[in-house]
Amino acid sequence: MKTSGMLELPVLGLLKSRDMHGYELRKQLTAMLGPLWGVSWGSLYPTLRRLARAGAVVKLTDDPSVASSNRSGNQRRRTVYRLTPHGEKLFVQLLEETGAPVDQERFSLRLAFFRYLDPETRLALLERRRAYLQEKLAQFKANLQDYKGRMDRYSLSLQSHDMAATQNDLAWIDELIISEKESDNHARSD
Repeated sequence: MKTSGMLELPVLGLLKSRDMHGYELRKQLTAMLGPLWGVSWGSLYPTLRRLARAGAVVKLTDDPSVASSNRSGNQRRRTVYRLTPHGEKLFVQLLEETGAPVDQERFSLRLAFFRYLDPETRLALLERRRAYLQEKLAQFKANLQDYKGRMDRYSLSLQSHDMAATQNDLAWIDELIISEKESDNHARSD
């Protein structure tokens, strides 16, 4: 993860489903967010300590079912983390935050936990992401129009690639919005 403080949401979201130790959290984060996120021990454990100090998680260390052997063969108990009621509230607050930036990383983190949001909030966040991507696409088109003659082929290729990726993201968001509206309409008709 690139930005400090971004792990709180996914850690709380994973702990919402069950108690986990650090190794399992890291494994689940990588599985959910993909290997390119690269959650390191150096970012995960400070996040867990911050969350524990804030009262969002508690440490449970006496569970013998999660004991592991270290290199010398000695048994040591793993610390298991559990979400607290305060952590539940913090999770919802982070997930529903409307003033948060709409960059790809933050959006992806929130999307991974959309199931915990009500349909109206999900739709609002998707539409906000769409507006951001439409603005970004317009900037790419303006840049190409203004600077195309002054760009070398590599810069031009990079701009074209980024524009195509943004168009793909827009098509994907549009599909999600349509699906969300259909799900909401179906739920209301039941």
